[in-house]
Amino acid sequence: MPRLQWTRASSAALLALLGALSLTACSDDDDDKKPDSGSQPVDAGTTDAGTDAGTDAGPPVDTGIPWDGGSAGDFSCQGKATATLTFAPGQEEALQDQVNTLAECTTIQLAAGTFTFDNAITIRQNGITIKGAGKGVKGEGTGTASSTVLVFTNAAANSNGLDVVGKRFEVSDLAVWNAKKDAVRVESSTDVVMRRVRTEWAQADKETNGKYGLYPVKSKYVVIDECEAYNAADAGIYVGQTEYAIVRNSVALQNVAGIEIENTKYAYVIGNTARDNTTGLVVFDLPGNPIKGTDIRVVKNIITDNNRNNFASVAASSSTVSQVPAGTGTFILASRRVELTGNTWENNNSLDVAVLSGLVIEQDPALWAAGGFNFASADINIHDNVFKGGSGDNVDNGKLDPQRRPLGALVATLYTYGGTQGTPNVEHLVWDGVDPFGHPRTDVNPINICFTNNTLPKGTTTAIVDLDLLAAGAALKNSDLAGGWAKTRHYAATGTPFECAGFSPALTIGDNIK
Repeated sequence: MPRLQWTRASSAALLALLGALSLTACSDDDDDKKPDSGSQPVDAGTTDAGTDAGTDAGPPVDTGIPWDGGSAGDFSCQGKATATLTFAPGQEEALQDQVNTLAECTTIQLAAGTFTFDNAITIRQNGITIKGAGKGVKGEGTGTASSTVLVFTNAAANSNGLDVVGKRFEVSDLAVWNAKKDAVRVESSTDVVMRRVRTEWAQADKETNGKYGLYPVKSKYVVIDECEAYNAADAGIYVGQTEYAIVRNSVALQNVAGIEIENTKYAYVIGNTARDNTTGLVVFDLPGNPIKGTDIRVVKNIITDNNRNNFASVAASSSTVSQVPAGTGTFILASRRVELTGNTWENNNSLDVAVLSGLVIEQDPALWAAGGFNFASADINIHDNVFKGGSGDNVDNGKLDPQRRPLGALVATLYTYGGTQGTPNVEHLVWDGVDPFGHPRTDVNPINICFTNNTLPKGTTTAIVDLDLLAAGAALKNSDLAGGWAKTRHYAATGTPFECAGFSPALTIGDNIK
């Protein structure tokens, strides 16, 4: 893709943002250079840059974790009276009446077809299961003989689709269409299972779409399996403020954020596809949340072609997501003990992977006190992945907005200038250079980011950049482009302090989920 052209107007536009160089943090729950030595594996350079929305996550992947939902918490239906209630299209009012008085351990069986609701389906009971006849396919807003679609197009403003609080909740084999707010919201619950659920809004790129597709929050023991999420104005698949979660074999396309793991402890994200979003798959903590996210394993995911223009509303969406530049494959922010292995990144216009400090979004450490001062990113192990290329050559699709997306504007400015001197596109791994632990800048890798045994595109020279965000930003504030670029440090994939052995102790997510 063509490089941006640097102009004095571009420099002037950046001055406003570089005064403090800080994004506005907001909870995602708003309602409450030298050539490589050659030892690194090299890909032949073939690419598949399509954005086929029908591409799924491939064959099912087993996490190897014995716990698979429904057995970990402190509630069970074993030995208790159970009941099954069956509803067909046209019986929506009867269904709504029944959910208000559900007995525990009840299964709601929904026939194939289209169910139309004028309000959320609200569950406030333990042991509830909702089953449909099938989730159907992308773009299907009406049920068929083999699918169940719950339609909320004319529902009350600011209402969710499914709205659940309870222990041992399971939903499967249905679609939620055009929810006003969140499609499937499960809050303060344990033993939550979502299988073969599709969440979708009819129109793409609309900031008035609901914020979240699948949205378990403030919960424990969550499984999201073989699900699909399309066109959410924030995150398609979200897990937040949660302990013990599995997201696997699922697809997130055409959302602002595809898959989002936020303030979560012990998560396994495996075998998913995040394609054609603004940003594909992200792991981060925000200030003010009590759970300090840690021990996140991201394995065998496809994170490609995430170049959709950011359509999140600044007013209605979290500030963090609304300021992500288009073309971001993965960002890790205020996170620790995160492992990325076996994943594929390709054709993400801004960058493939970024590791950022929480101080980028909130510079006052006191505001991070609730999470144990969780602003530091550290112990990030990126190994045995495939980077196919086509990334980092058109930051934010060239549609720079220094006010809404200042980090994208900063990166584009630096690389537009540096590119005139033969510097490569934005490297596959970008670190902001912020070291909350106070090591001197002579320490090259003080927060222990490891980048090893990754397959890189043919011709790759530098794979890692230390952006030194604060120093570069200060230089650009004074219109010192040369000084700003001089603050960046570029490294090959091998033979550097980033070629390290991960962290200790190793992740034991399977042992933690019991």
